[in-house]
Amino acid sequence: MAALLQWRRFGFFDVKANIDSGKLAEAVKDSDVTCTAAGRGHVYVGDSSGWVHSLTRQLKLESFQAHDRAVNSITTFDHASVIITVAEKSDGTSEIKVWAPDKPDVHGHPVCLRTLCPDPRPPHAGSRSSSVPQQAVKMPKVTAIAVHPNLSLMAVGFSDGAIMLYRGEVSRERGSKHRVLLTVSSGITSLHIRHTTRSTHLFVTSHTNIYCINCTVRDKETTVELDSVGCQPGCATLADGRHEHHLLVARPDAIYSYTSDSRGSCYVFEGEKSLVAWFRGYLIVAAADKGVPASRASERSITIYDLTNKLVALSTRVQGLAGAVGEWGGLYLVTTEPSLIHMSEKDLHSKFQLLFKKNQFDIAISLAKTQCCDQEEVAEILRQYGDWLYSKGNHPIAMDQYIKTIPHLEPSYVIRKYLDTQHINNLTTYLQALHKSGSATADHTSLLLNCYTRLRDTQQLDEFIMSKDGAVDCDVELGVRVCRSAGYYDHALALAAKHSLHHHHLAILIDDKKDYVAALRYISTLELEEAKANVLRYGSVLLSHVADETTELLIRLCTDYKPTNSPIIKEGSLDGYLTPEEPVYADPEDFEYMLVGHSEQAIMFLEKMATIPGKLSIKLYTTLLAEYLHQYSLAPEGQEQVALGEKVMELLRSSDNEYCRDHALLLCDKHKFHDGKLLLWEQAGMYEELLAWYAELGDMDSMLAVCFRKSQQQPRLWCSALKLLTSESSLTPPDPQHLMNCLNNIEQKGLLPPLEVVDQLATSPHISLGQVREYLLRVVSTHSATLASETTRTQQYSEETARMRETIRELRTSATPFTATKCNICNNELELPSVHFLCRHSFHQHCFESYSESDSECPVCLPENKKMLEVIRAQCYGVILPLQETHRSQHDQFHEQLERSTDSFSVVADYLGRGVFTHLHSLAAMYPPLNTTKIPEPEGRLRALERVSQEPVGVGGEGRLRMSERHGQGVMKSEPEGRLRTEGRGGIAKFPSDGTSKAMNAPAEGRVRQENPSDILTSPTEGRLRSGITSSMAVPTAESRIRANEAKRMGGGAGKFSPSLHDHITGSPTPALDRDLKKTSPVESISTALTGTHISRPKTLTDNPFQEDNASVSNPFGDDFETEHMENNPFAEEYDESKNPFAEDSPRNMTPGDINPFAKDDYESQLNPFG
Repeated sequence: MAALLQWRRFGFFDVKANIDSGKLAEAVKDSDVTCTAAGRGHVYVGDSSGWVHSLTRQLKLESFQAHDRAVNSITTFDHASVIITVAEKSDGTSEIKVWAPDKPDVHGHPVCLRTLCPDPRPPHAGSRSSSVPQQAVKMPKVTAIAVHPNLSLMAVGFSDGAIMLYRGEVSRERGSKHRVLLTVSSGITSLHIRHTTRSTHLFVTSHTNIYCINCTVRDKETTVELDSVGCQPGCATLADGRHEHHLLVARPDAIYSYTSDSRGSCYVFEGEKSLVAWFRGYLIVAAADKGVPASRASERSITIYDLTNKLVALSTRVQGLAGAVGEWGGLYLVTTEPSLIHMSEKDLHSKFQLLFKKNQFDIAISLAKTQCCDQEEVAEILRQYGDWLYSKGNHPIAMDQYIKTIPHLEPSYVIRKYLDTQHINNLTTYLQALHKSGSATADHTSLLLNCYTRLRDTQQLDEFIMSKDGAVDCDVELGVRVCRSAGYYDHALALAAKHSLHHHHLAILIDDKKDYVAALRYISTLELEEAKANVLRYGSVLLSHVADETTELLIRLCTDYKPTNSPIIKEGSLDGYLTPEEPVYADPEDFEYMLVGHSEQAIMFLEKMATIPGKLSIKLYTTLLAEYLHQYSLAPEGQEQVALGEKVMELLRSSDNEYCRDHALLLCDKHKFHDGKLLLWEQAGMYEELLAWYAELGDMDSMLAVCFRKSQQQPRLWCSALKLLTSESSLTPPDPQHLMNCLNNIEQKGLLPPLEVVDQLATSPHISLGQVREYLLRVVSTHSATLASETTRTQQYSEETARMRETIRELRTSATPFTATKCNICNNELELPSVHFLCRHSFHQHCFESYSESDSECPVCLPENKKMLEVIRAQCYGVILPLQETHRSQHDQFHEQLERSTDSFSVVADYLGRGVFTHLHSLAAMYPPLNTTKIPEPEGRLRALERVSQEPVGVGGEGRLRMSERHGQGVMKSEPEGRLRTEGRGGIAKFPSDGTSKAMNAPAEGRVRQENPSDILTSPTEGRLRSGITSSMAVPTAESRIRANEAKRMGGGAGKFSPSLHDHITGSPTPALDRDLKKTSPVESISTALTGTHISRPKTLTDNPFQEDNASVSNPFGDDFETEHMENNPFAEEYDESKNPFAEDSPRNMTPGDINPFAKDDYESQLNPFG
């Protein structure tokens, strides 16, 4: 129960009287206002004359005659354009009419939709056949009416206590049914229908009782008596949905509230209440004051109550109150004058300003919450309330208000006010609330923990850090750091362990408590990844203090690691068969840097890892070797150092150990471990270093032992050994036995030319000629045998050349018969048309066309010819090109084919078979390249230029050159034999007289043979054959031409050369080999002693069996190997004509006609198959 007189009073409403400007009084005139209502933007007023007056918001007045007598009640609706009026008829009965304001009649008045005369009496009471007269039964009057907002339900209360319920459309007669629900002992004073989406309740008040009838289900209405005390008419109203109670009833002693099933709270307010109404959460009560004189009897006290916030929003007086309605967003009072009074509610901001002036912050807060203000506005009011309390010195209560502002108010605003030491308890309370709301930052956590540590309140610290479920309402890492800084190590450890902050936990154990063993135990309980990370972080410190224990932990991490607190058998394995678990371990290489500076622990760890196959990488094996050598260098000489040396050698010798040899060699050299260095040199194949090392120590036996062991792999070691034995820096003469061993092996393996050996021996001042006499005699003997074999080979080549020339002559001078009877492709009988070749191979025409690659090449001989041409081409390139440019094109082509081919071996074998990789020793390779501005011309071309009439020439064969000599014409390009035979069928091909050759389109030889199978084919001449060969290959320049050019450049003789070529050739000095060899050296040595002998004299060109005095184009080998008869020829004096097997055919003994193979006297016309 609350006393309304104790509520604070405010002026939340502004009162404005007579807003209708007398319009209502003019309309009512002599009548009295009997009832009021409002709905759908209209205010309705009923008078005692039966008129109903309607006011719009613009105060436009409209009136219509509703009844003949006074209107007792008007009911309106917000969602339906219907009004219901109740009045008494002249006969004393009540009449209910339903009007439609939106449907005016011809006079502009609302149309009456329905008229009812409800009678709650039983049917026999109103029947004409009743024995009781009609006047004897008094008709009950309608005293209250309530209608459902959707017009489907209407309740009517009568003066005799009866309640009649109408179901159906209220505005229609059809379908509407009614019945009497309840009859009470006293008359009904008010009816109110409260509906929700699920239920509909009818509140009934009488003079003696209050009831609630549940009308949700048709014909199943239930009635509940809420109170045995009733109320007067107009003293009951229905609250809206925002209020916790539904029905408010005013009695002289108080105001009572009721719900649908019980009685609610009571508000004490004494006084005779004449009217109660509800408007937007406010309760309007009109009461008559006690002790008022008779002249003021009609004056009423109007009070507006805010039941939620428990305050009086307005208190005023009104003369002659007729009713109160709410419309157009405001509260309107209708007086009996009549006039309209407007009570407008102030806006919320004005209310707050009024409350703040009176320091009524609690009411402002309550008002803001009921008015659905956002949290920011409520927090602002709370802040002002807290500031006012803080200014009054009430700090704890002010802190309560500040706590309510979380999280909307900036925490720093409050913290600055309570930073003083005397307010530390209040600040702690605020920070705790800040953390519980989740609005705290790391700085707030740090400040709160500092407050706890400042207060030394361990209990509060425990409550804050540890909650019941093990969680913490703060930044855990920051909490650990603050506890550490304050010295609460146990709290920090517990907090870090509970929240798996392993890094902080170990930092406290190692840095603060110095408990290294506990730190190792804690690491052993972690999973592999966490344990590995923390060992990498703190391993160096742990190795410095507990080295052995830390090493054992590292070994466990890198083998088969399991946390110490993990079960032996996992829980899931108990339900079935035990399955072996996959071992988990770390990479030993990750811990390498930790072991730096801990050599003994590193050796222990790496030796353990080395026992497990595949554990150590190349890097770790190298590290183990470095640690061994480090201990070796620190160990004193004796048994310990020897044992370490054996370990190093065992590590280096083992084939299973994969270490970096380069690093190992550097380490052995750094720590002066010579045995390991020598072993690594031998393993790496660095035998030259081994020989140099033994030679520097003077251990020649070991040096030669290395040569004997490794000479199969590197025979050149004997050359290096000879160089070391005969070194100028050697102070002692070499052992003769050692020297002879080197010389014998060099001679047997052919490692060095004898002259180079002699030169090397001559560099030593301690070796005499007698010490190497046996070696020199063997060399001379061997050289003599070689000269004899070369002479024999020369004779053999001469005989073969003679036979070849004879064959060429026969082909040139006589016909070649073809007697083959079978095709060399299909091996069937040969039939016409057929194709014959000079190589005596014959083919069917269709076989030839199917298998041949060229019309002018024999398919059988073509592969062999190609190989021969490629060998010749490779040899020519090897002779003529400088060393750095040799086979450049073949090199690129070879690698390109090697990359594209699927069978690389066949490609390499093919190139080897063609002699591409064969190194040809020649003078061009022994001497540096000539300094020329143009590429030297082939010697055959130069000889042709000397013979012919000084005209520019092109590439041509020997036969073409001979023709040019005879007819004085320019050299023509070679033509295919088939084309020449086709065009020269009547004789020799005609050449133009202007010295040029015309392109002649002739069919291939095979086609000619097909057309003339009966003709006898003659063999081609030697010049034509050579023309075909030279047209497809490049001929190297003869060496004699090169030497002649050198001599000319140095001024050694004036020769007669063609100005068209030699004007552009720069001469080079003539190499005087004999003069250089005949010079005497001022220092007498073995080389000078042997200068007069010719045991190592290089073979000169005088031994060439094909050399001619006057180079001529008639020499079939002129383009391959020949010299010119020139006065600057360095070999002219030494040439012996008797050694020339072709002296009879020499151009000196031949006339120009004999040289030309096409001369008329050499031509036999009867042998021409085309004649």
